[in-house]
Amino acid sequence: MARASYKSATLFSFVLLFLLAISMSESKIVSSGIGKNFALTCSKIYGTNIGDTCFSIMQQFSVTSEAFTTFNPNLNCDKMFVGEWICLDGSSF
Repeated sequence: MARASYKSATLFSFVLLFLLAISMSESKIVSSGIGKNFALTCSKIYGTNIGDTCFSIMQQFSVTSEAFTTFNPNLNCDKMFVGEWICLDGSSF
């Protein structure tokens, strides 16, 4: 009885270890620690309208493409939706 219990516990431990290894290998690294960490404070925002594109917004508000991508790092210009908040000016610290 004790041997069966020991074997079951050992097998269970190996299965858990295997699942842990798989979950760790499939996970994504959230932060690599490389580069600067900064916080962006947006001081001017715009809510998108029908027909807006990243380019038209940059032209309308005289924002350079470098500043636009810095202020909106997670923006997907191909999938903008009406009412999406776009940062037009800000500061980082």
